[in-house]
Amino acid sequence: MNIETVKTQLRSLRLSAAARELEQVLLQHRKAANLDWLSDLLARELDARKQNALKLRFKQAGFPESVTLETFDFGFNPAIDEHIIRELATLKFIDEHGIALLLGQPGVGKTHVALALGVAAAHRGYRVYFATHKKLIEQITCSRHEGTLDQFFKRLLSCELWVIDDWAAVSMNREIAEEVFDLIDRRKYSSGLVLTSNRAVEEWGEIFPNSVLANATIDRLFEQAHAVVFQGKSYRLKGRLTTRELDTTLRN
Repeated sequence: MNIETVKTQLRSLRLSAAARELEQVLLQHRKAANLDWLSDLLARELDARKQNALKLRFKQAGFPESVTLETFDFGFNPAIDEHIIRELATLKFIDEHGIALLLGQPGVGKTHVALALGVAAAHRGYRVYFATHKKLIEQITCSRHEGTLDQFFKRLLSCELWVIDDWAAVSMNREIAEEVFDLIDRRKYSSGLVLTSNRAVEEWGEIFPNSVLANATIDRLFEQAHAVVFQGKSYRLKGRLTTRELDTTLRN
């Protein structure tokens, strides 16, 4: 059979990677009398599809970078509970629609861990949404103005994991706070959530226009939640200061 004919057939089946690799595979298996060559060809197609799907999930997630827990230095801050974080990394909480709250002072690695959990989830086939709290507010505001809020909510609720970084960094007016509450309330039926915050939980109410919305939203955030408090030295200062300089900086 003509190779070009086979290529055309593969492309018609949307097996573009197989069509591209066909001649190379035939060369490698020219002496084979079985179907190993076909298995090899299809394996390449499947691998290409998986890689393309992963790239798409990364793009749709909006990750600022790709990091892993393997690049996180737990030894730098021994007070951080590695066992709990490793348990979160199993991603069981996603299927349970649970919440991981990563709390503590700035610079101690909360964003790294949150992002690593999101990246790991994307690698395992989960659809992920990543944004800072400020970015989420901007997206809700823009969607309201453009009349596309329902579409935005639908896209967000189709994601199996949300990662919201720097929660409570900005205040919300009544309209936005109501939409955020609605999202978080509906999330429990569809998605897991990783949320980081530099602010004490007692201060979260300050970003809401009234105590009713504040209490209702915060209550939802602690349903089925695993809270991890990050303490210790700043990773952002690591390598820039001597130990004495670092201790002095943190005390001041």
